[in-house]
Amino acid sequence: MLAVLAQALLAGLRARLPGYAHATPDTIQRRFLDTPGQIITTDNTITVRLERRAYSPVLRQADVPAQTRVPWWGDRILRFELA
Repeated sequence: MLAVLAQALLAGLRARLPGYAHATPDTIQRRFLDTPGQIITTDNTITVRLERRAYSPVLRQADVPAQTRVPWWGDRILRFELA
């Protein structure tokens, strides 16, 4: 079940990254997912702040919402920031 979920999430991420629609999973892992950063939590917000890397411009151009409300996570807001 987790493998199917991971595959679906990876496919969704690839579709949002300009120029990476047909990239292999190891390329996505190496360039985007294996990025150092911080997770900052408050009462109602979780912020994921990623460090700057060579591929940061691609992430900035990606069609990823600035914040998302997650109902099953106590209606918290998930935000992504690029340092």
